[in-house]
Amino acid sequence: MEDVVALLPLLVVLLVAVAAASGTGFVRRSPPSRETTVAAARRHASVSSVAAVALGVTAALGTGVVATLPGTLQGASRNGVAALSVPLAFGIAYTAVLLLGELTWPRPEGDLRRARLVHRGLFDAAPRSLVALTTGALVGGGVVVLLGALLAAPDGRSFGVSAAGGTIRGAASPFAGLAYGGPAALGLLALALLTGAALRVVAQRPAVVTADDRIEAALRRASAHRVLRGTAATALVVTGGLLAVSGNAVRSASSGVIATASANGLDAGTTVAALPWVGGILAVLGLVTALAGVVVLAARAPGVPADEPIAA
Repeated sequence: MEDVVALLPLLVVLLVAVAAASGTGFVRRSPPSRETTVAAARRHASVSSVAAVALGVTAALGTGVVATLPGTLQGASRNGVAALSVPLAFGIAYTAVLLLGELTWPRPEGDLRRARLVHRGLFDAAPRSLVALTTGALVGGGVVVLLGALLAAPDGRSFGVSAAGGTIRGAASPFAGLAYGGPAALGLLALALLTGAALRVVAQRPAVVTADDRIEAALRRASAHRVLRGTAATALVVTGGLLAVSGNAVRSASSGVIATASANGLDAGTTVAALPWVGGILAVLGLVTALAGVVVLAARAPGVPADEPIAA
């Protein structure tokens, strides 16, 4: 676990440095014209979005390759931790690049500037449904990790079942114990902190010089949307993956115990008999949750104005 914790921050720092170096080529100062100012803001948002996706994919692929190299990760859970690190690396790198894009947002120029005195909170510009989904995905991931830690076998990576007074036992892995849930929780915590920082910058950045307040509001709403969709997608994929593999472990372990008990003419018990169904439901729920994360990532940002789409 320590290897993964050390790997992800170093990867994020490297990606942010690359993005900062390349960002000087496409960040432009906004000219005084209102029309060109809005165009420059739209262009900056589009480039930041494309760079975030590209570097996020690069981080995910690079982390997957590095994590599977001999000696990078140790222990029986190394393959599962490597798989978990891929979506986490994408989400962290994606959000870090968007944060950099917001920090380099084009500054207004000209002798005359116009700005409304408006207090903007952390979530004021964000779509309410996406805020709820992101919060639910992060909290859900924490709940899965907590329950996994409580229900896992002592090895922290498998689920155990016993029947007939403990004379028949079965176990299966991978299961969302601390061996897998620990790295997942640390990655989701880092992602949540980055997301909060990015949303804070979105709320506090300078307003675009325009006479149409709808354009300024839509630009800010689109930025918050892009930040939140990456976090929600990552949390859903990670949580869904943990649920899916844990459900399979519960189903496999309990099915083996039931089969052994039946072969010996013993009753496995009502609780054990229900576990294969519980495991199957959890596995399906996990797959649906992970698929929902992919769908959320593909959701387009709001338009500027509402009927004119922003490239995302």
